[in-house]
Amino acid sequence: MNQEINEMILFYSFSKGFGKPVPMDYYDLVLAFLRQDSFYQEVIHYETLSSAMQQCLLIQPTFKEDTLNAIENYQEDKSRILAKCLLKQVLIFNFYDLEMCGIVGDNMLGEDENAWHFGKLASQMSFEKIMEMLHQPNYRIVMLQSDSLGKDVDLSQIQHLPNITIYETTEQSQVRNRIIDANIVITNKNLMNKDTLEDLNQLKLICLTATGVNNVDLDYCRQHHIQVRNIKGYSTDTVAQHTLALALHLIEKNKAYDDYVKTKAYARSQQFSFFDYHFHDISSLTWGIVGLGAIGRKVAHIASVLGAKVQYYSTSGNNSTDDYMQVDFDTLLQTSDIISIHAPLNEQTHYLFNEETLLKMKPSAYLINVGRGGIIEEKALVKVLNEGHLGGVGLDVFEHEPLLEDDMIYHIEDMDKVILTPHVGWGSIEARQRCVDETYQNVMSYINDEDRNIVV
Repeated sequence: MNQEINEMILFYSFSKGFGKPVPMDYYDLVLAFLRQDSFYQEVIHYETLSSAMQQCLLIQPTFKEDTLNAIENYQEDKSRILAKCLLKQVLIFNFYDLEMCGIVGDNMLGEDENAWHFGKLASQMSFEKIMEMLHQPNYRIVMLQSDSLGKDVDLSQIQHLPNITIYETTEQSQVRNRIIDANIVITNKNLMNKDTLEDLNQLKLICLTATGVNNVDLDYCRQHHIQVRNIKGYSTDTVAQHTLALALHLIEKNKAYDDYVKTKAYARSQQFSFFDYHFHDISSLTWGIVGLGAIGRKVAHIASVLGAKVQYYSTSGNNSTDDYMQVDFDTLLQTSDIISIHAPLNEQTHYLFNEETLLKMKPSAYLINVGRGGIIEEKALVKVLNEGHLGGVGLDVFEHEPLLEDDMIYHIEDMDKVILTPHVGWGSIEARQRCVDETYQNVMSYINDEDRNIVV
């Protein structure tokens, strides 16, 4: 008798959690899911049914097959319990929108919190979608470059994805062999071009732990039905902050003044101040923004708060605002005291800054690149710097990453005029954790057939 009551409580609680009339098909799921210990214990901890199912797959790799078999095997039990629920007025059945459905009755035998939560989660999906998820084969997932996110972030969500292999680093020559049987690939900077992807017919998703997609052959992916997803907005504040840090380093001459004090030259001087290295108020300068996406807008806002006159050039021509003055590229080059680059690398921006355009900049101007390395032709940059043009340069991105041992950048004669950082502008601990979390959500949304951050 106790077992019979407990089973009716499961159906009652499921119906109550469902929160609306329950189409009869859904009752096929109650015993099939809740009689499995892995699901019964885990469901309460998740906000989507798909997430709970993914966790069960980690505990019980045959969870989907077991559930499908249970749906078929428990039909008689289901019918028996529903009949008891009807007789005891635990559930009432009626037609709603021409479909037979169940609702909770007046006789409340008790409640089961886990079954209630299962009903809530099930109500968020169609029965057909739930069955599709159960029939869907488990994806084989490969993460190629976990170290690119740092060792100090929490990867547990990604690590708990079923059937995943994680590599800390992957050389380009290793990529194809490592993803040969993968359905989903998570990567950062590995080249995903035709040579890498050709004949990998099982590959369904490339999930980038970055915003930029210049390392992926989008045309090939589009033609071969490989979806590409990226992440956006996770590093806007961080890159804007780094842009300001590079600008202040160059403008304020802090390194030179720091050296002056640390070498005890200040101690030997007769003056309480030392002004040999000139710097300016940002409020007296014009700050030019190249690329007015989210990061460009954030930097424009910071520059305006500091009092700079802000102007911008949209490389795509698609972004515009009345908040700042829009100018053509030549005007921006010729009139800006500071230029910061926040554009993607594409056909329009490749070598946008070459010898000709660099020489159009003011001789005293500062150039900062936190976009992509190939936007500046580094050979030309070194040449104009060594000829005495430009007040200073801040680079967080380079044509070769990491730099080559004999890289052109190391041919800059006056290194005091430059500050070089190793593509870390996006990488505060908070931003990198957001990157991990967004990547997990992108993978899960794909598995659940949801549109999210789709590039192609």
